Amino acid sequence: MGSLQASQPLEAWQNPEVFRINKQPARSFFYPFDDAKNLFSETPWGSANHQLLNGKWKFNWVETPAQKPTDFFQVNYDDSSWDEFAVPANWEINGYGIPFYHSHHCFKPKAVPPELPLSYNPVGSYRRTFDVPANWNGKQVFIHFGAVKSAFYLWVNGKKVGYSQDSKTAAEFDITSYLKPGENLLAMEVYRYSDGSYFECQDMWRLSGIERDVYLYATPKVHVSDYHARTTLDESYTDGVLEFEATIDNKSGSMVKNYSLEILVLDETGEAIINESLSVPGISKGKSKTVSFQHVTKKPSLWSAEDPKLYRLQLSLTDENNNVVEYIGNKIGFRSTEYKDGNFLVNGKAVLFKGVNRHEHDPKTGHVVSRESMRNDARLMKEFNINSVRLAHYPNDPYWYQLADEYGFYLIDEANIESHGIGAANQGPYNPDIHLVNKPEWKAAYIDRIQNMYERSKNNVSVVIRSLGNESGDGPNIEASYDWLKKQESAPVISEQAQLRRHTDAYGQMYASIDQIVRYAESALDERPALLIEYEHAMGNSLGNFKEYWNAFEKYEALQGGFIWDWVDQTFEKTTESGANYWAYGGDLEPPATLHSDSFCANGLVFADRTPYPYLWEVKKVHQNIGFDAVDISQGVITVTNKNYFIDLSGYELTWSVVGDGVEQVKGGVKALSAEPLNSEEITLDYGHLFKAGVEYFLNIEVKTTRAEGLLQAGHIVAWEQLPFPLIKAQVVANGSARLSMSDSKTAAKFSGPGFSMSLDKSSGLISSLMYDGTEMLKAPPRPEFWRSPIDNDFDIKAYKPSLSVWKDVGLSTQLKSLKVTRMSKYEAKVELEHYLPSVMARYFTVYNISGDGAVNVDVWFYAAPHKKQPDLPRIGTLFEIGKEFNNVTWYGRGPHENYWDRKSSAHVGLFSSTVKDLYVPYVRPQENGYRTDVRHVAFYNKDRKGVVFQGAPLIGFGAQVYAAEDYDRSKQEVAERNMHPHNLIERDRIFVNIDFKQRGVGGTDSWGAPPLYKYTLPWLDYHYSYKMLPYREE
Repeated sequence: MGSLQASQPLEAWQNPEVFRINKQPARSFFYPFDDAKNLFSETPWGSANHQLLNGKWKFNWVETPAQKPTDFFQVNYDDSSWDEFAVPANWEINGYGIPFYHSHHCFKPKAVPPELPLSYNPVGSYRRTFDVPANWNGKQVFIHFGAVKSAFYLWVNGKKVGYSQDSKTAAEFDITSYLKPGENLLAMEVYRYSDGSYFECQDMWRLSGIERDVYLYATPKVHVSDYHARTTLDESYTDGVLEFEATIDNKSGSMVKNYSLEILVLDETGEAIINESLSVPGISKGKSKTVSFQHVTKKPSLWSAEDPKLYRLQLSLTDENNNVVEYIGNKIGFRSTEYKDGNFLVNGKAVLFKGVNRHEHDPKTGHVVSRESMRNDARLMKEFNINSVRLAHYPNDPYWYQLADEYGFYLIDEANIESHGIGAANQGPYNPDIHLVNKPEWKAAYIDRIQNMYERSKNNVSVVIRSLGNESGDGPNIEASYDWLKKQESAPVISEQAQLRRHTDAYGQMYASIDQIVRYAESALDERPALLIEYEHAMGNSLGNFKEYWNAFEKYEALQGGFIWDWVDQTFEKTTESGANYWAYGGDLEPPATLHSDSFCANGLVFADRTPYPYLWEVKKVHQNIGFDAVDISQGVITVTNKNYFIDLSGYELTWSVVGDGVEQVKGGVKALSAEPLNSEEITLDYGHLFKAGVEYFLNIEVKTTRAEGLLQAGHIVAWEQLPFPLIKAQVVANGSARLSMSDSKTAAKFSGPGFSMSLDKSSGLISSLMYDGTEMLKAPPRPEFWRSPIDNDFDIKAYKPSLSVWKDVGLSTQLKSLKVTRMSKYEAKVELEHYLPSVMARYFTVYNISGDGAVNVDVWFYAAPHKKQPDLPRIGTLFEIGKEFNNVTWYGRGPHENYWDRKSSAHVGLFSSTVKDLYVPYVRPQENGYRTDVRHVAFYNKDRKGVVFQGAPLIGFGAQVYAAEDYDRSKQEVAERNMHPHNLIERDRIFVNIDFKQRGVGGTDSWGAPPLYKYTLPWLDYHYSYKMLPYREE
């Protein structure tokens, strides 16, 4: 890849000291109006002084700057041969150029700023005409570009207007002097790569183009160019303080006097709680003046993520003739955000951030995300008890902030700064001598991006923390950025690369383990709180030990929660030539041998189309803001704890039921709740006398909304719990049994009874046949199984853990050492087997107790050789291959969704039914899936409701699917291969059923070496477990 030589003269797109030319100063986001009718509408397109320019533009694309058209911006240029291209839209997913997925590289490894590629740096040229409305005559006209990647020049009517970088905040230009009556021509030249790309090495698809709205707006010659409505609270967190400041520009040809600015703040009933009139001092032509005031409001309704109370702010600019010439509307809230006494405080409370990181991504349109998609994201987050969002890793579309204000999310607004491609402090190789964080010539560009972020969202009440960027090194330019922000206001600022240096208000950790954060909380190393700005890497089948993180967060005041990585898979919806749909990830869209980051873009809590992954239910359960404890469950006394900081429980109601062995026994009425924030209440439930010996009872509790609120519907379940009753032991009564017939030969031992037969191969010691009611259950002999199809967290990266692959074929190479058959009675026989597992030097003992009624009790002992060390076992169990006709499944255990040893808090114990195909979870890269834990019994049966039951003694885990484990591993590199998709799997003529003692936890601390917590692993030790096989018959 060719690169720019330092000796050549630098264009603006190559020069780190040039990042804006003739660009309007960054300002808060608002729409100006000439009347009050549309002040609080979501969009202004129906108003007279806005013109949306989205739609089809003329477009030309070339691979290099040397190929770009040189005079395309001229009015008489012939663009008839150009394509028509949508605005907004990304080039690469619409056939222009190549989408690349990198987790951190800028455009190639080891790039040295400010060098840029010359052999591949596409340039997109745009042209579009528009008419200036007649009623805009005499007004000031601006053009707004919401987001353009990565840098661009602008011309109007053949004249160069300016230049802009920072692809995730607005670029605005005053184009008044460039316009003419009637038709006007816009021309843009957009560069895929610029020196600004060194700031934009985020973990996402590298796409280019115009990504947000483009529009024109007109203002009076004298207009409000910016304002800041900063709200906070007094020291008692009772009264609201509004600190207001507005800048009025005079673009007329003469001095203006006697203007005034009216400020109204209205509550939800329309009553004014603030009504202020500010006289604007005389303003010379071409100049501006600032007006300000401060107002204390007694006991306003406060804004929080739990209760997002908003007020309507209305600004009216009045001229010397007392005519209102401009209106501006916005919604504001009263809240305080501060770092104080070792915590981040919102309204004086050390809230817990139950957060996610969110990239802007759509599976069809890339980085162009619709309002409908954003609103859907907000709804899902609310439904799943997410209260905060880190805007990873750039300022988001302004509409997202409006949603957060309106419906209640705490936001970390993050500057569009990530220089991960040239190294990140605390992460592997890092050369401070070449890093732009230490280069004086890059300092102004840092401050510019910080200012763009701050100014745009300074009026959004949801922004409670600001971030200086992500994985962008640490040095003087980050320090200067922190200092600049702190001069604007004292609100909390975080910089994860700063660690515990002076220029961060929190210990902003990434992927710290539970032990690490607990040590920090207990060490008193620093008074600043720890906030995991990224944790629980949700790549593939992940998010284990989530409950343990939250046990720590809730225990230690110094820990204030975290932000899961991340919200949505960054994959694309694609279809094969044969019509199979799949999700494309790194390596699927790039040319062969192109550097990419595989499936690291598939680490969301939801698929790209926003279908929840099973572990999103774990997030909802662990995040829930209401807790439950049994005081005296036998008498129906429980405690309900309100974990909210600002709202009581009067908006919710509790419903309950008692289930016995998975069947509902009694359903209670509705209980009203009233607990105050951070308090508990005791309630008593009346079950009656229903308990029987030998039945497993649970109290199931649900708390629901009593009315629609924000994005939540009435009746939405916000919290639930399942509390066990003490088990009343039943007297053991010996059951009668059918007579067992036996035949024993040199090759096989055979057993049979009414509707039952079983054969054991004496050469292998494996069951060769199991028949119930004349139907063969088995397609192959059951065998020991220790392997699972590798999940992403199993991969051996950076040699952090020994390979698990030693266990892959252990169950296929068992050696029979001894076999003993003993008739115990006329009803029962016992078979004792010893197998040797040579590849791991372990012994495996099995005892079958076989009854004439078809019940087969199985006891298994696994003995690890003490002189041999092996990696942890992925699982311990037995693999059954049964007929495909037994595709119906009923189980009594945890469900209904997929769950694992370290991710089962959200799965309650119950009686569930499904089909084998519906158990399957189509992870983007195929891997272990569809498991269920704490299973008392599971049945597989055919359309005639005949089949087989596996009963735990006491508990087992099971999984079932129509794909073989070797299909998941099928590739040249075996388990190290990542580029597979669900459509690559081959559906077999049988069902593969795993009946396990345990399967290793899925982990989630990170996806590059961290194992599951030790208590969720199967180390090289001895194990024993039991289960029973029975015929399934349902009359």
